[in-house]
Amino acid sequence: MASPLNKIERAHQMYRDGCYQEALGFYTEALSMAKTNPQRIALHSNRAACYLKLHDFRKAAEECTSVLELDRDHTGALMLRAQTLVTLKEYHSALFDVNRLMELNSSSEVYRNLEARLRTQLV
Repeated sequence: MASPLNKIERAHQMYRDGCYQEALGFYTEALSMAKTNPQRIALHSNRAACYLKLHDFRKAAEECTSVLELDRDHTGALMLRAQTLVTLKEYHSALFDVNRLMELNSSSEVYRNLEARLRTQLV
């Protein structure tokens, strides 16, 4: 049986080569062997990136949710999920994530701008 590290390296190579479906398979296999939360977080994040490249925004959002179940303050997952939810026109849910981002970093102009744009969608 290949080590998780070998699977991750193969997945990264597949991703770099634009073979996102294949990369997804290797990330999934590595995830089944992951022993720590940081490993799981990284693998779910990588799977989200693959789903984005495959334009499967629902699955990308689900992967971000998996990251957030392991680390509720993961700003990358919050931001990515907010962006995928906007793509899916789920503005209320996206605003929830943006509000959480603003709680974590109220001085971020990026978060404030995103919140303002979302509020115009909800009018």
